[in-house]
Amino acid sequence: MVASIASLSSIGGISPSDATAASGSPSGTKFGDLLTRGLDSVSTMENSADALTANFAAGGNVQIYDVMAATSKANLSMTIVNEIRNKALESYQSIVNIQI
Repeated sequence: MVASIASLSSIGGISPSDATAASGSPSGTKFGDLLTRGLDSVSTMENSADALTANFAAGGNVQIYDVMAATSKANLSMTIVNEIRNKALESYQSIVNIQI
């Protein structure tokens, strides 16, 4: 199954229109707010995956494919957050090493 770009862009809870709004317009969302919303979304996905896993392990009425889908989605979101962190750290180190 191939996921569409539109569905992938909403994984972190931030849509492309949010990024456009953060481009400096007075009515736009601040970057920190976007970052907070994205991290909250990742946290929500992880909590949901944990709850489904616990419910499945306890013998609840949860299908294994729902558990696997939620776990994969949370894992992908965390991987994206980790890569964003790595790029931000790399950028910071590049800026610090600029010689004046």
